[in-house]
Amino acid sequence: MTLQTEQLRAALDTVFAGRAYRWTRESAPARLAREWWERLGDWLRGLRADNPLVFRLLVLALLLALVLILAHAAWLVWRTVRAARSLDEGEPDVAPAEARDAEWYARAADRSAADGRLAEALQLAFVALALGLERQGLLQYHASKTPAECARDARLEPADRERLREMVRTLYLHVFGGRPVAPEDYRLWRAAGAEPWHAPAA
Repeated sequence: MTLQTEQLRAALDTVFAGRAYRWTRESAPARLAREWWERLGDWLRGLRADNPLVFRLLVLALLLALVLILAHAAWLVWRTVRAARSLDEGEPDVAPAEARDAEWYARAADRSAADGRLAEALQLAFVALALGLERQGLLQYHASKTPAECARDARLEPADRERLREMVRTLYLHVFGGRPVAPEDYRLWRAAGAEPWHAPAA
């Protein structure tokens, strides 16, 4: 192979390596990203040639930003590890939650009544009554049930069923009907619920 052939091949390789002879298809986002990257490189090279001091300050600012990002990441990792270690070393001092049974709701109802929130007290007292009926096996209570549904589903003898329905009517009248609740109304309602409840005869 002659020297001229080698020179010609080298010249052709150089020419065909140019951007104009890149025949592979390139997606629009990739082409846009490449063009922006090349423009950034050209701008940085121009800045370095035209104004070396500004270029050095820019590089210093970028290095400082990188150090701050790494320091912040290290601080977050350290806090996460420390929090996990403190959870492993000791259980949090949390008082056990009080069981919300019929007695709990009855006490809450009496506290609300003592504070003058009698309509709220009636609602709490009904939950206490429903949980008490459930404990006796006379009702399958669920928080999503309305008082009317509880009165319908309760397994009671006819007289007790009518008493429960009357209590629900009174509850609705005061809570949803807007009739004011007097302390005596609350006392009578609680007294009616405290009377014994009986299952229907087999």
